[in-house]
Amino acid sequence: MMYEPIKASRRQEKAVAKKVGGQVTPASGSGWAVKNDVRSNDWSLECKWTAAKSYRLSSSDLKHAERNALLDGRDMAFVVEMCGRTWVTVSEATFLRLITTPEDS
Repeated sequence: MMYEPIKASRRQEKAVAKKVGGQVTPASGSGWAVKNDVRSNDWSLECKWTAAKSYRLSSSDLKHAERNALLDGRDMAFVVEMCGRTWVTVSEATFLRLITTPEDS
């Protein structure tokens, strides 16, 4: 399904916010305070949408989103939607914390 990129990005942000019980950050790209696109109680999510079959995710993108999340006191996730699927990237430390059970500690 083809979308106009700006409308698709806004649709994605709203859908992600609903799924995580958060809210879309107004003017996240231009505001001075809160930067990532979606916030929940624990998470700050940067969302990207593309109609292409690939997306170039750089270290700079991840570090920038992580810094914004840390300044906001939240964990960071980088959400990329392409080819009708959604992928979520988190740091290894966050991933290990999420999969570790109390018995493992």
